[in-house]
Amino acid sequence: MLNKLNHNRNYRLTSGLIFTYAVLFIVASIFNSYIPLARAYIWNIFLALMPLLFALIIEIFYKSKSSPVLIGILAFVWLVTFPNSPYMVTDLAHLNLYRVSYGLNISTLHSAWFGVLFATFAIITGVLMGMLSFYIIDEIVREKFGSLMAWLFSILVSLLAGFGIFLGRFPRFNSWDIVKRPKYLLQMIVSQMDKHTLGFVILFAVMTLALYWLFYLIFDVDTVGKTDKIN
Repeated sequence: MLNKLNHNRNYRLTSGLIFTYAVLFIVASIFNSYIPLARAYIWNIFLALMPLLFALIIEIFYKSKSSPVLIGILAFVWLVTFPNSPYMVTDLAHLNLYRVSYGLNISTLHSAWFGVLFATFAIITGVLMGMLSFYIIDEIVREKFGSLMAWLFSILVSLLAGFGIFLGRFPRFNSWDIVKRPKYLLQMIVSQMDKHTLGFVILFAVMTLALYWLFYLIFDVDTVGKTDKIN
């Protein structure tokens, strides 16, 4: 019964996030002139949606006891696409376009706040998509290997996400470059690895893990409450 509740809740939250994405898409289409890089935000949310869709597919295949090889391949794809979600936090850098490109003061210009609110909702939506996908995969790991391995898994994923965010923000790699240009990707990682890069990776790894921990606590408390009611 509890698994069914978790399953339904995952789908309800996914539906809500997709609905929010649709609303943001419509807003960006209508008010594009008020929002710097509106299409870039919409594209980044779409990329953040990908790991959530893969996580749901993995959950379905796992529950139906599908081939472990197939699940492993899908899990790898999820891992590669997951950094697209916490990466959206770096989209805050786009807010400087109001002053740099338009010469406008964001704190006093009324129309600028339209873009700020849009950017905020876009980033929150994308991050929540990733955290829900993280939760779904983490619950599978927790069920199969135990709580300790699940948290070790969370730390590892967060560290890899930190690297992914760095590669996306600075060398400007995309998720598919790991297949399209793996050798060049590896060369760039080695050539740019210094204390500043490491600091950035650790910072965003800690941020990703902290965001997931908060997300997990909210879901875990809710699950416990439902368990008590059932019993």
